Amino acid sequence: MSKKLLYISLLIQIVFSETYKDRIKVYIKNSYVDFRVDDINPLTNNSDINNLMVLHGANKIDYWLPNALPTDRDGDVYLNRFYIIYFDESTVNISQAYKDFDQLDIVKNVEYIRIIKIDYTPNDPYWNQQWGLDYIEAAAAYDLWDIQNGDLPGQMETEEMVVGVPDNGFKWNHPDLVGNIWQNLGEDADGDGVVIIQSGNSWIFDPGDVNGIDDDGDNYVDNFVGWDAAFGGNDPSPANNNFDHGTLVGGCVSSSTDNGIGVASVGWSVKLMGINASTSASTVTDSDQATLTAAQMGANVINMSWGGMGSCYTSEQNLFNVIFNNYGAILVTSAGNGGEDGNTNFDDMSPSSCDNVLNVSAVDPGDNFGCWATAGPTVDLCAPGRQIVTTDVPSGYSSVMGTSFASPITSGAIALLWSRFPTLENQVVIDRIVDNTDEFADMNGTCQGNSLVGMLGSGRLNIYKALTAGVYPSLYVSEVNYLNDSDDDGVFN
Repeated sequence: MSKKLLYISLLIQIVFSETYKDRIKVYIKNSYVDFRVDDINPLTNNSDINNLMVLHGANKIDYWLPNALPTDRDGDVYLNRFYIIYFDESTVNISQAYKDFDQLDIVKNVEYIRIIKIDYTPNDPYWNQQWGLDYIEAAAAYDLWDIQNGDLPGQMETEEMVVGVPDNGFKWNHPDLVGNIWQNLGEDADGDGVVIIQSGNSWIFDPGDVNGIDDDGDNYVDNFVGWDAAFGGNDPSPANNNFDHGTLVGGCVSSSTDNGIGVASVGWSVKLMGINASTSASTVTDSDQATLTAAQMGANVINMSWGGMGSCYTSEQNLFNVIFNNYGAILVTSAGNGGEDGNTNFDDMSPSSCDNVLNVSAVDPGDNFGCWATAGPTVDLCAPGRQIVTTDVPSGYSSVMGTSFASPITSGAIALLWSRFPTLENQVVIDRIVDNTDEFADMNGTCQGNSLVGMLGSGRLNIYKALTAGVYPSLYVSEVNYLNDSDDDGVFN
């Protein structure tokens, strides 16, 4: 009976989700310890799987997460035992293939693979005011550091706070980003303390460090500023100027602040790790591997400004559990930009509906919820998401809108908070952000006749409140006693 219920659930889900029609994901049971994929032929050493691959015209089977380590596990689920089977879309009946593979004894479970889209819409031309930083009280937060004497927000004495940005490319040498780029000194082969240098008017990888060796043993070779998880390689730079989303996102996290150019950011000086996660400008084709890569390379916070329709898959939840519990990172994601009609929806999205992921929706100037962003019971908080001025390819700035930008503003705030209190556990940091927001009137409003009560999380981000919670005493009047000089002796009675 459970098998039939599972089919019904997943078939309903695929109707309302955007999923690939030429591939499925399978988990090979742990008891099949000798399972392997043939290095030459597009088959395996298991005849049952091979027979179905031939029957349905499969042309390849490959790891879901090629860089997953044997230690990357969520309980008894090992991330390196998930595989993707690819078919010819013109001939395969993907629903039938799903059912047939799900019946094999060697297969523990099967999943469709959702199409992941970026969550932003280009808006106005360059707009030289950053209202969002004012609303979240970034300036007051900055004053908690002695900036005049070199104590900069986001900087730490012996460590760095790093935000990973898996997205569709990352212009790490943008003039307003390069000062905050994470430099992996584990790959500093020549020992000069840097892995990028300025050559004329350009920034390049330090030639003295380029040796084709994994110097720091993290499973990535010459990963100086990040990684390209989609095309393969050590440079996360955009393929062309159509791949702008990651650079727009990165500026919201931590564009260089107080440097005399461009825009400021809530993160001020926290470090940015760029991960190219896509071979497409409009979708994120390699989001899962890119997110794991960021965790493996040491990102403290990972921003995921993308998503797809439908609830969280089991494999996705396993991945996020590993990143949150094993690597100790905080995952932040955008809620979504509403439905196809441009209006707020209340549908499940992923990764925003997954556990161990902070789900951020967006507000407009004036703390108005414009009824264009996704809302729902899984939203944890809101942040500014309209008329957001940020860095853009190749070296300029743009004004944009979308939950894609509410999410990285929150990621930058989390990183700033964590840099101030680096001994806190990841869940404590999340709680401190969520528990110290500002409520706004539209939390009790409606969109298209649907109530927003309980659908916008705890309120709108306030980084100053999160930083000072429990630090400064709150004074309040608990009781008032009136005293009168009733006998005119000059003493209150």
